[in-house]
Amino acid sequence: MKAWTDYPFTDLGDAEWQRAPVREIEVVSYDGDKYCRILVEGREAEIKSGYIYQECGRLGDVPRITRSQLLDLRGEV
Repeated sequence: MKAWTDYPFTDLGDAEWQRAPVREIEVVSYDGDKYCRILVEGREAEIKSGYIYQECGRLGDVPRITRSQLLDLRGEV
C-alpha cells in the first residue's frame, strides 16, 4: 500500500530530533496492533502506524492511515 511519512530515519541521513522530509513509502505489513513494516527508499523499516499518512504531508496536515486500511492490508499478506 502506497503511503507517506515524515518519520526521521537516521540511516537515510536524518538528524535525530530534527524535522525529517516527507517521504513516499510502501506499507508491507501490519502487526494488528500499532506497528507496520515499510519500505522507504529501498530499505525496510518498522514504524508506528500513527506516523503513516494517506496523503503527502505532515502530521496534523493530512489524514493518518486508518486501522481499517491497515487491516485490509493484513488480509492481503
